[in-house]
Amino acid sequence: MARELLRLSDTPLHMEKTWESGGVTVLCAEVTLPRCGGRSRRARRFDRYYHQYARAYFQYCAAELFPRAAALMRTAMERSAPWECASATLGYRVTLAQGGILSLYTEGREAQLPPRLTLRRAETWDLHTARLLPLADFFPPKAAVKRRLVRAARETAAAQLDAGTAAYDPNYRITLRRAFSNRNFYLAADGLHWFYPMYSVAPAAEGIPDFSLPYGEAGPFLPSEGER
Repeated sequence: MARELLRLSDTPLHMEKTWESGGVTVLCAEVTLPRCGGRSRRARRFDRYYHQYARAYFQYCAAELFPRAAALMRTAMERSAPWECASATLGYRVTLAQGGILSLYTEGREAQLPPRLTLRRAETWDLHTARLLPLADFFPPKAAVKRRLVRAARETAAAQLDAGTAAYDPNYRITLRRAFSNRNFYLAADGLHWFYPMYSVAPAAEGIPDFSLPYGEAGPFLPSEGER
């Protein structure tokens, strides 16, 4: 008997936390992440993953952002300069929910904390098993996945540079290979997307460089129910 697919709850996981320095709130963090809310082992596994993610994000805020926010507040007070409480938000976007697969990415954004930084992470789930699916699952066996995606990213970047629609590091052909991670991918209706961390291959103004390939018989493809 086939297992019932996991379903996301209409009420996501939502958590907030603040940090104070000298009795003044200097940092506010807000987390909104997906949640199933079911009682099955699979649902609990899924929810536990994002609860741990939320805790890790708050630890990052405490260790990395809070000291910077407190220092900015003290400097502003010493100079009688305008100051605004810093904020950090972590949210998510579902990019594909089809055929027992759920793909999404999360983004963390920081405000009033220069330099500007956006953090992205992606997960693709098998909703039958509540297991994360690796990038290799969407290509034929023994496919040279990294080589193919890096080549496609180089071709796209070169075309964008020629058209003047994007900027990349002078050594972008090398950094696109070195900064590639097989964890930084998600599925969407138009195909498979992979991305690079902010600042890794392009200036800050470009944000998070995102590349894509359409689905095809040679991959990337969406495995059928039977294949998975």
